[in-house]
Amino acid sequence: MRNKIIYGMAAWLFLAMPSCVDLTETVYDKLPGDTFGSTETEVNALVGNIHNTLKTYWPNNFFYLSENSGSMAVTPTRLGGDWYDGGQYRDLYMHTWTSQTSCIKNSWEAATSAIGACNAAIQIIQDSEALTDEQRTEKEADVRGIRAFWIYVMMDFWGNVPLLTEYSSTDKVFPDCTPRQEVFDWLVEEVREIADNCPAPTQENYACFTQGAAYTLLAKLFLNADAWGVTTSEDNYALVVDYCDKVMAMGYSLEPVWSDNFSTSNNNSKEAIFACAFSANDTENTNSMYANTLHYKDNLAFGASFGANNGVCAQPGYVKLFPDDDPRKAASFLIGKQYNASTGEIIITDHGYELDHTIDLTIIPGTEYSGSNWGAVNQHDGARCQKWPYAQDLVSAMENDFHIFRLADVYLMKAEALLRGGGSANEATELVNAIRSRAYGNADHNYSSVTLNEVQLERRLELAWEATSRQDDIRFGCFETGMWPESNCERAADEYLKLMPVSQDAWQVNPNLTQNPGYPAF
Repeated sequence: MRNKIIYGMAAWLFLAMPSCVDLTETVYDKLPGDTFGSTETEVNALVGNIHNTLKTYWPNNFFYLSENSGSMAVTPTRLGGDWYDGGQYRDLYMHTWTSQTSCIKNSWEAATSAIGACNAAIQIIQDSEALTDEQRTEKEADVRGIRAFWIYVMMDFWGNVPLLTEYSSTDKVFPDCTPRQEVFDWLVEEVREIADNCPAPTQENYACFTQGAAYTLLAKLFLNADAWGVTTSEDNYALVVDYCDKVMAMGYSLEPVWSDNFSTSNNNSKEAIFACAFSANDTENTNSMYANTLHYKDNLAFGASFGANNGVCAQPGYVKLFPDDDPRKAASFLIGKQYNASTGEIIITDHGYELDHTIDLTIIPGTEYSGSNWGAVNQHDGARCQKWPYAQDLVSAMENDFHIFRLADVYLMKAEALLRGGGSANEATELVNAIRSRAYGNADHNYSSVTLNEVQLERRLELAWEATSRQDDIRFGCFETGMWPESNCERAADEYLKLMPVSQDAWQVNPNLTQNPGYPAF
C-alpha cells in the first residue's frame, strides 16, 4: 500500500513548493515506496506535496461552493449556453443541488484525497530515520495541521463526514460518517495538541501550517460552533477572543497598502497567516481566477495574451454594498466599458455588443431552462473579479498566492466574538475601524460604534472572493437569501440545505457512507 500512496502523490511533487520546503532535482516518482522518506530532502518533498493539496481548495471547487451558494458570487449561464454545465451553477445559486452536482462531487474528492495524502505522509514522517526528533515533531505538526484544515472544511460543508486519521496498510478502508459533534470535538483536541509544535510564524515558514494558522483555525471552530449546532463546555466567544489575541501577538501586522495582500508578490505580506502558494510555472491546480471570471476578450484591455472563459461574476446586490468611494470596490471588481490597450477603442464582443461589465445581470426573456426562472444573460454582463491583479505577461497560471487566513479576518472575528459574547463594544469598534481606515487611507469613514450589522458588512467589503460567504451567511442568518433578486430565482430555504449532500460518487465507492438528512437516501 505504501507504494500506491507514494506513486499517487508523485504527480504533485514538481509543482511549485512553498518557501519552507527546499527541493532538489531528484526524481521522486522513481523511488520505491518502501524507501521513500529515507532522506530529509525526500521528507521535505513530501511535506511540500501536502502543502500543494491546498491548490485544489481555491479558486475552484470550494470557491464555487462557498461564494455561489452564499451571497457573494454567481456563475450565470451565458447567452449561447456557456456555463450552464448541466445546471450545476444554477443549482448552487438556487440551493437546489443534489448528491450528483459536479462541484459537490469534485470538492468531496479533493478534500478526501488531500486527507488521505496527509495520513500517508504522517506515517512516513513518523517512520523516517532521517530526521531529528525536533524536525520530526515540527514537520508532523505541519502536516497534521493541513489535515485538520481539510477535515474542518469537510465538517463545515457536510457536517457528518468520514473521520479517517490513520494510514492503513490494507488496500481498502470504508469508514462510515462520523457525526459533526464528534468531528468538532476531535478537531479541537487535535489542533490544540499540535498548535505549539507547528512551525513558527516567520517569513521562512510562509505557506506552512504555522502556530498562527493553528490558533486562527481554533478561533474559527469556536466562532462557528453555535451555527453548526455543536455544543461545548467552554465559553465559545471568550475562546475566540483569546485565540485571536494569540495570533495578533505573533508579529503579524495589517499591510499598510490593502492591495499588497493580493499582488503577484503577496508572499511578502505580513498579514498572511495561512497561504496557498501558487506560481506562474504551475501546470496543474493553478491560480486560474482570470480564466474563471474574465470575458473572452478582456485580455485585450489588459494588453495580455491569456485566454479566459467568461464565467463567475459578483451577485449585483453584493457589489452595491460597496460605497463608490471605498477603494476596495474598484480593486475587487472589474466594472464598466473595456478598451483595447493597444488601440484605445472600445472592445466589441462576438455578439456585437460593447464589452461593458455592468453590475446588473439581466436574464434574457425566452432563455429560461427547465421550467425555472433561470435563464441566460448577455456575455458581457456582471462585475468580474480583479482582486488579484492580472500580470501583463500572464499566459496560463497566475503568480499571486491566496491567503486562506489573513490578519484582517482575525480582527473581524475578534470584533464579532466580542459583540456576540457581551464583551467590549468599544474594542470591537476599534478593530473594525482599523480595517476601514486601512482600506480608505484615513479615519474619515470610521464608525463611532458598531453592531453585528457593521461587522457583517465589513467582512463582505474586506473578504470578497475569499471563500467566506457561505459560512458567514449561515452564521449571520441570511444564507437563504441571495443578492440577485432581479433574477426572480428564489432560493430553497430548508434548514437541511445548510449541509451539502454526500457525494453520489463517494457513496458508490464506499457504501458505508450515510446521506445527510433531508436528501434522498442512497
